[in-house]
Amino acid sequence: MENRSNLQSELLQALPYGVALIQKDGTIVQANRPFMEQFPENLQTKSNLFHMVNQSPITMELSRRMEQGLPWMYELPTMRVHAIPWEEGYILSIEPLPLDTRVTIQHNAFEAMMHTELDMAMIMTDANLLITRFNQGATELFGYAPHEVLYEMTPFALFESRELSEKRTNYQDEMERLLSFEQMLRVALDKGDREWKFQRKDRTHFVGKLFMHPVYEQEQLVGFFFFVFDVSSEIQLKGELQHKEQRYRMFAESVIEAVLFHENGMILDANKAAETIFRIPADEMVGRQTIEFIAEGYRADVLRRIRNHIQTPYEVIGRREDGTFLEMEVYPKEVTYQGQTLRVAVMRDISDRKKIERMLEREKNAIARQRDIIQSILQASNEAFVLTESNGSVLFMNVHARRLMDLPGIAPNKIQERIPLLSTFRPRDRSEMLKKMDILLDGTAREVSMRFSIPQPNDRDEQYYEMYGTSMDTKRQIGMDSGYLFVFRNRTEEERMDQIKNELVSTVSHELRTPLSSLSGYIELMLNRELTPDKRERFLKTMSKEAKRLTDLLNDFLDIQRMEDGHQEYKRNHFSLNELVREVVERFRETGDHSIHFDDAEKPLFLIADRARIEQVLVNLISNAIKYSPNSHEVEVRIRHERNQAHVSIKDYGIGIPEHAFEQLFQKFYRVDNSDTRQIGGTGLGLSICKEIIESHGGSIEVESTVGEGSTFTFTLDIAEETP
Repeated sequence: MENRSNLQSELLQALPYGVALIQKDGTIVQANRPFMEQFPENLQTKSNLFHMVNQSPITMELSRRMEQGLPWMYELPTMRVHAIPWEEGYILSIEPLPLDTRVTIQHNAFEAMMHTELDMAMIMTDANLLITRFNQGATELFGYAPHEVLYEMTPFALFESRELSEKRTNYQDEMERLLSFEQMLRVALDKGDREWKFQRKDRTHFVGKLFMHPVYEQEQLVGFFFFVFDVSSEIQLKGELQHKEQRYRMFAESVIEAVLFHENGMILDANKAAETIFRIPADEMVGRQTIEFIAEGYRADVLRRIRNHIQTPYEVIGRREDGTFLEMEVYPKEVTYQGQTLRVAVMRDISDRKKIERMLEREKNAIARQRDIIQSILQASNEAFVLTESNGSVLFMNVHARRLMDLPGIAPNKIQERIPLLSTFRPRDRSEMLKKMDILLDGTAREVSMRFSIPQPNDRDEQYYEMYGTSMDTKRQIGMDSGYLFVFRNRTEEERMDQIKNELVSTVSHELRTPLSSLSGYIELMLNRELTPDKRERFLKTMSKEAKRLTDLLNDFLDIQRMEDGHQEYKRNHFSLNELVREVVERFRETGDHSIHFDDAEKPLFLIADRARIEQVLVNLISNAIKYSPNSHEVEVRIRHERNQAHVSIKDYGIGIPEHAFEQLFQKFYRVDNSDTRQIGGTGLGLSICKEIIESHGGSIEVESTVGEGSTFTFTLDIAEETP
């Protein structure tokens, strides 16, 4: 490609006459020296042919032919111009003519042009300005037939007489000398004054664009050549455009938004509002880039929108001339003006609106957070909450309320219509609840309450509730009518605790009364009777046993109290679990009637724990195994080692535990409610103490049991190394 360009340049420079490669818009790609010498020195630096030559019918015709891609040749008195299409442009040559052929060629050229079908009036005159040629275009434009004007009129008869006289007077005043019409016309055309009013034969007027060329023969003036184009429609369009521009200017200056006209980002015009928003005079904005008034971090996106012709509105951070920033909303639009694609950017300062939006968003978020917190509290609460309107229509129900008052299918929205359909409620409770609600809803009472219970199908225990209803005056707070709040509080745990308390009082009274009665009875016998040494020894042993029983009972109460208060201390030492279990088993073997089988682990297992408390767990579990297996005399104790943990199991073949009691078995004061356990007795503290001790050592305790077949209690602890 580079070699081809060099070859073209060398060929151009070698030609003896002027040759140039030009584009269709007149841009000169390459030109040799003879070509450039055809133009004055002050124009030889131009890069566009049509900027180097004054606008004339010849250059206008050349431009038209080039736009259509047609060849063209034209001969002037001294040269021949030839334009040939080549690739995407044209080869334009200017050849000088010999001196002896120039006059003939000039006449022939003018004569040829007179007979071409060009959309213009062409008029030739002699040296005295008498019309000698009148083409078809002139006839159509002025309405005269050629015979009416040839050698009868001058071109000045075709001008509007008043304007012609006024312009002549103005130019005479400017030149400070008298001017003929011909001289005045030459002066006017030299100054670029080409738009004149002309008068047709029917006395109507139009505005035409005038060109005048003198014709010489051997350096002697022999006539003139006039070209006239009707530009009335162009003038009218120009006026309309000016009127529209004035209207646009009035509109642009009346709006409060900044309006910028720009071409590929370069500002062409700005309104007064832009001065206020960007704090810079509008005339100082012209010629600058739009992105200069955009914050740096947003400029790339704005340039992308301009390049891709995106016309959707967007928000951006603007930058004022003083360096401060503002939030803007931009509405871009592309328009076509005089063949150019321009962009209009309407910019609105939304800083205040954004501040309000952010403030409202913060308030909205704060309200939402408060709402979420309130709903979370209501949903997490153990109580069931129902909020209704004044007529009982439900506005809100939390999870517990939905569970309590759930109905299959589509349930009534009014609470007083829903209550009668709740099959889980007892009929008498539903009836009583409706009465309470009616006196609340009709305004007879401001508060109502009642207690009721719901039977459970798979459990002997009932669920106990308390219903509380109150009116709420919400009109002043949230603009709604007064409503009602119904709270259903589950008091099953309270009822259970009341039962436990009653059982505790009964159990403690019984458990304390038994050893105290025994002690009191034996002491009275020893004081009032003479006893043999054997009886005295037997009485003392019984009294010691009852005293120990009483002491153990009191110790259990003290232990559970310290554990619940967090005051229980554990003295952790390194010891052998195998040895501890063996010692406890041997102790029970010596004092009990049960056969205890001990299955030791295959290897020594060591713990870092409170030895006395682990021993207490073993004693409690083995004691229970013996106590709750009155009809069986076998207890199995086993130690297993698995995954760095020690598992100790105590298994009996006694009365067993029902599965529904597993969850509450390790709670304090809980005892399985059946005839067998009531006969055996106990405080219900032993397993609770065992669970607390094992979990405090990082372990766990669990139970497996079948009623009538026995139970297995297993606790698990992490083992330590063999040596401390």
